[in-house]
Amino acid sequence: KIDISMPGIDIKNGSPSFVEKVVDDASDFFISLGYDIFEGPEIELDKYNFEMLNLPKDHPARDAQDTYYLDKEELLLRSQTSPVQVRVMLNGKGETPIRMICPGKTYRREDINATHEQEFTQIEGLVIDKNISLSDLKGTFDAFVKHTFGETTEARFRPSYYPFTEPSVEMD
Repeated sequence: KIDISMPGIDIKNGSPSFVEKVVDDASDFFISLGYDIFEGPEIELDKYNFEMLNLPKDHPARDAQDTYYLDKEELLLRSQTSPVQVRVMLNGKGETPIRMICPGKTYRREDINATHEQEFTQIEGLVIDKNISLSDLKGTFDAFVKHTFGETTEARFRPSYYPFTEPSVEMD
């Protein structure tokens, strides 16, 4: 028999997804290093998503086959979280150092397969200050890798080419 006078069982509704847990953990880590967390709109202006990042009008990333345009190529679903960096830099007016990450959803027209999805989460970082070097970036990444995957995990850095950063590296 069921005794309806007994207290009910507290059933929790939902739980954070794996992605939410990773973003929260990464945010906590970077906050512990003195970084600020910034978010921005997912519906973005071309001005912030491409133009102010020096991506010319003929750049392949601006192609309608790669980007979700919502209004005559001016309004779009952001293809990266970099527009958040642009907004933070504009607000700072070059007067204060910046140490930030900007986690968030991004959207790209992709053929969905095992390694590509049309909506994904990106975490981008930006540090602007005096006496900052590539070794600071490497040290930060190495600390993050050890925090995330364990103290014995080693990060490998490889030279790479990206037209918008110099020097450029990839990390495994």
